[in-house]
Amino acid sequence: MFAYFIALAPVGIVLLLSEFLWRKKIVKGEKARKFIHILSGVWIAFWPFYLSFNAIFVFGLLAAIILIYSRITHLFHAIYAVKRRTYGDILFAITVVLCALLGQETWVFTVSILFMALADGGAAVVGRFWGISNQYYVFGKQSLRKSIAGTAAYIVLAYASIGLGYVLGGADTIESHVVVTLLILPLGAALLENVTPFGIDNLVTPLFATLILNSLL
Repeated sequence: MFAYFIALAPVGIVLLLSEFLWRKKIVKGEKARKFIHILSGVWIAFWPFYLSFNAIFVFGLLAAIILIYSRITHLFHAIYAVKRRTYGDILFAITVVLCALLGQETWVFTVSILFMALADGGAAVVGRFWGISNQYYVFGKQSLRKSIAGTAAYIVLAYASIGLGYVLGGADTIESHVVVTLLILPLGAALLENVTPFGIDNLVTPLFATLILNSLL
């Protein structure tokens, strides 16, 4: 029971703090959304080290239900205080469910969720601050507006996520499949992040990481 509290309390604090900051107009819009995305996602990435995959599966389902309810009622304004169309919030929770369902190793789950929380979230922050002058449109679509700075940040943070996976138990797998883990995985995920609109990358890139890494075990 204590492990459940440790798992959920920080996520609840992030949600409540983001709502407080939104109401005080300190953090709003995309900043508020990424505040939740990065902090809660990074914490969730390490859940398997003290929670079972079954527990994570259940928590993910509950989170999806709460987020759907919040989307209807605007329970958490900070999550939806953006003008663009996105389903990233709900897909975030669904991704946790699927990665727990497919989970074979704790470090695989960690790397996969960090691809969504740290790499994707960090790329969005970098792109917003340093990507204005180097933007590009994938397939010429407004919904796929990216930046060189943001994409570069995604790749760097994807490598950082893989590095954590190496330390946390994936050393043998990563060393045995260097081309896949250090070339195909981060660059393939960056490509998928570029071509998936409306927050769908929150689902696609972690599942890509999970399936690739599972195939190497």
